[in-house]
Amino acid sequence: MKAHHVIRHGLDFSLLCLIMIFGLGGLVYYRFDTAAQIACVLLMSALYVIWGAIHHFHDGNLTGKIVLEYVIIATLVSFILIVFLLRV
Repeated sequence: MKAHHVIRHGLDFSLLCLIMIFGLGGLVYYRFDTAAQIACVLLMSALYVIWGAIHHFHDGNLTGKIVLEYVIIATLVSFILIVFLLRV
């Protein structure tokens, strides 16, 4: 990733970091409530997909393939985390 890209989209990347930090914080906060943890995972995944769409829209290169990529990654990560949460 080029440095000017990170600087130009600093707000976007800061927002993504906040989404992940609050999501992980929710997992810790609700450590005794599996249903709430799963809700946190799903919310984090949805916000990740929305963030990706907005980020690429600002970049001027938003396509269906890019959105699909974000959906696939979010789905895979959600599946892995939910399976882990249900097994612990």
